[in-house]
Amino acid sequence: MTGEGMHEDAETFQVSSLEEAEAFAKYVSRYGNLTSIRIGYDIRDHIRNIYNYSRVHSTSDRINGKLLNSYIDLELTYLFMMKDSLKAGGAHNRLHDTGKTELGSVLDDFDLFSGKMDILYSLSAFSFRIRAFWDKYMGVLFLLYEDQKYEKYIKAGSRKAFFIRHAQKWPEISIHLRKCLTNIVRTCLIHSGQREAAKEIDDGKLLVPFPDPFLEILGEIIQMVDTVRTPEAHGAGFLRKWTLANLPIDRSRDFALMNHWNLGNEFMQALRTTIAEFAAQSPSPQP
Repeated sequence: MTGEGMHEDAETFQVSSLEEAEAFAKYVSRYGNLTSIRIGYDIRDHIRNIYNYSRVHSTSDRINGKLLNSYIDLELTYLFMMKDSLKAGGAHNRLHDTGKTELGSVLDDFDLFSGKMDILYSLSAFSFRIRAFWDKYMGVLFLLYEDQKYEKYIKAGSRKAFFIRHAQKWPEISIHLRKCLTNIVRTCLIHSGQREAAKEIDDGKLLVPFPDPFLEILGEIIQMVDTVRTPEAHGAGFLRKWTLANLPIDRSRDFALMNHWNLGNEFMQALRTTIAEFAAQSPSPQP
């Protein structure tokens, strides 16, 4: 059976109670720790916070469930991005430790070729996930700040354009997201040589306002991601050419994708803190 019939008959997984949310978070955390033993991975508090807040932030049960499950989907995408980045980095380190990265062509050594293919496999997956991450991140913000427009956001031809148009009308955004954005602007200023402006941030004299810089940087992030993702999805792509060239990591454009992991990670931590604050300020929900 195909098409709509298959969709109608399929049983789907949903988290609809606190007990299910905690069981899910426990298993996801255990699964994530298999990937990042040294870092540690535990989302139990984050899932509990979003569950508690989703129970009370809207009078619509549908929106409540949508926020919880949309956030879970974002957390899973974030976890898979982490797995992709760690696997790519691990494959590179193994090649470097054995001196393989000092060789010339990947066609001269199968171990080098195999390791580079592992890197290409992980970075290719990452390039698709990071674009999805931002779409899902914007969706969760819609559910937090303008939930009645969420369905229109999902159906929009350009979610980025729809987000930018509506987010400009939001009266206030979390201080944690603003601080996160300020840190990213600081990094951009340092990289562009504008150290005096960066020092104003360090001295506490400047906190980047919402929404304009956030929307501009978000647009730049998505545009940069698309320079890799779109050709990878619809054309010959660049990652294969970059990875198999066997250049030192500081000259290899494929690992520049890790900058997007750093940005995504910083925004994810800010969102988690924001939701924790929202949950703490909300009345206790009914299980």
